[in-house]
Amino acid sequence: MKFTLMFLLLTFSAFAEEKPPVLPEHLVAHHTAVCPDFGSSDGKWFLRAVYTLPQSPYSKQINTLYVLGCEMYAYNSQERAYIVDPGGAITDVWVAEIDFKGNFTATNSLMGADYDPASQSLYTFQKGRGIGDCGSASTYAYSAEEEKFILKEARVKDHCDGDIEADWPVVYSH
Repeated sequence: MKFTLMFLLLTFSAFAEEKPPVLPEHLVAHHTAVCPDFGSSDGKWFLRAVYTLPQSPYSKQINTLYVLGCEMYAYNSQERAYIVDPGGAITDVWVAEIDFKGNFTATNSLMGADYDPASQSLYTFQKGRGIGDCGSASTYAYSAEEEKFILKEARVKDHCDGDIEADWPVVYSH
């Protein structure tokens, strides 16, 4: 009986819903000030991802990346990303962005943001319209030494021509 009960508990616990990470209260307050209509008091509505960032060879500090939702649109989403150090200091993630005319700007408003811990890359993706035949996409590599994301590649397809199979032209590569 004990064995059966233990087996059932272990089996059901394997399928239990994983608890989302707890967001630091000061991060929730910081983000809510920027995106007041998209979060709840506990942050559960806007949490997209939490990752431990790679450690710099020059510092023993281990930072955490938070990607939090800010706006939802018909076929795009806007996120904000923050790097939080072990002491709780929050740094807004700003990245270089290339517009449809080829101009560089800096932004902390990330469209369709996602982070891949294996490649240590932050990705953004914005459709120009719902079918995805135009828009922009960028890849940023995390620099642990500089504690920031550096633009590696930007693709922009400004002509919405109905061709969803076409590769978007690379407008910047580093």
